Amino acid sequence: MRLDLLYYFNCLRRRNLPPKMSRVILIVSLVISFLSLQCEMLGTCANCANGDLTVAELNHARIAFVKQQILKKLRLSKKPIVGLPVNSLPMPVAQGQTLSERTDKPPEFDDYYGRTEQKIIFPVEGECLTSGRYPFKCLQFELPPDVEPEEVAVVELWFYKERDPLDEYNQTFVISEAAHWDSQQQFKKTRPIAIKETDTGEGWVRVELAWAVRVWLEGRERLHTLHVACRTCQLRRAPLSFHKKHRPFLVLYTKYAGKRRRGRAVDCSATTSECCREPLYVSFKELGWDDWIIRPEGYHAYFCKGTCAPISAVTTAESYHHHIIRKYFYTVTNKKIQFNPCCAPTTFSSLQLLYVDSNNTVTQKTLPNMVVESCGCM
Repeated sequence: MRLDLLYYFNCLRRRNLPPKMSRVILIVSLVISFLSLQCEMLGTCANCANGDLTVAELNHARIAFVKQQILKKLRLSKKPIVGLPVNSLPMPVAQGQTLSERTDKPPEFDDYYGRTEQKIIFPVEGECLTSGRYPFKCLQFELPPDVEPEEVAVVELWFYKERDPLDEYNQTFVISEAAHWDSQQQFKKTRPIAIKETDTGEGWVRVELAWAVRVWLEGRERLHTLHVACRTCQLRRAPLSFHKKHRPFLVLYTKYAGKRRRGRAVDCSATTSECCREPLYVSFKELGWDDWIIRPEGYHAYFCKGTCAPISAVTTAESYHHHIIRKYFYTVTNKKIQFNPCCAPTTFSSLQLLYVDSNNTVTQKTLPNMVVESCGCM
C-alpha cells in the first residue's frame, strides 16, 4: 500500500504539477499510507483491530494477510496448479543447493512485486540431427520469455554423471549447441560452447554456460538443444542420468544490486509493554503450500504490538513524520490536531522464495517488505 501510493505520487510529480499541489499530494499520501500500513499489518491500534478478537483470531488474520501479500507480489490470484511434484525434483534443487549463496538478508529495492533471482529449466532427452564420434545425449529445452540478456549473471548446466570404467583417468565432457535449423531456415552445425574435465566418479557436474545463453537470448530464439558428449568414456552411451531425482537442469541466475535498509528491532519480552516486535512464524506446510513452495519451509514474519506514548511525547522524540502531518493540518485548518499514535512497522526486509510455477519452471524470487524488522509509534 505504502509503495503503491508513493509510486502514484512520483507519477503525478513527473506531470509537472505546481510545487504546492505536489506537497499536498505527498502529505496526503503519507497520512493514508501510515494508516493503511498499520491496519494491514494489524498493529496495536484501536481503530484497526477489534478488541474482542482473541490472540488466535488475530494471528489467523495476520497469516491470511501474509498469504495475500505473497500471492500479489508473485502476480498470482491463487496458488498455482503444478504438474511437477516437489518430491520429484532433482536433489540439488529440492535441497536448495542452487539458491544464491548469501549469509545475510537479501538487498532491498523500491518495488512492490517480487524480483526474479533465478530460473531453473528442466530439459528433456531428445534427438539430435547429427551424431558424433563419442557417446552423447541431447537435452532439449526452452528459455523463459521474461529474462533479458543483460539480466543474466551466471548460467549453470547441472547433470548427474554415472560411473564409467575409465573414471580413474578423469573424464572430459564437451557441451555443444546441437546442429539445428534456425528461425531463418538456415542449417547450423554443431558448435562447442564449453569443455568440462571432471574427476567425479558418480555425482553432480556443473558447467558454466552464461555467454552462450546471453547470445541465445539476444537472438530471441528460445528453443535449443544441447549436445553433451563424453570424449574419454569407454561406454557406448554418455553416462548422463535422466532418473527422476538425477535428471539434468539449467539454472539461470539474474543480477541485481539493491540497497541495504535496516532498522533496530526491539523484540517483545514478558516485561515489555511498549511498542515492540512480536514473533509470528508462517509455515507453508500448515498453509497447504508445500506442494509448490520448495524453500523455505516457512519464515518469521513478525508483527508489532504494544502501547505508544501520547503524540506530544512522540513529537518531542523527533518523530519527523508526525511533525510534518501536524504542521500541514494546522496550516489548512488553523487548529491543532491530536493524533493517537499506533504501534506499527517502520522498516521491513525481503523474503526469498524458491517455488514451482504453473509452467513447471522453478523460480527464485525476492519479495520486498515481507519481514518486519523494526516497530515504532506512528
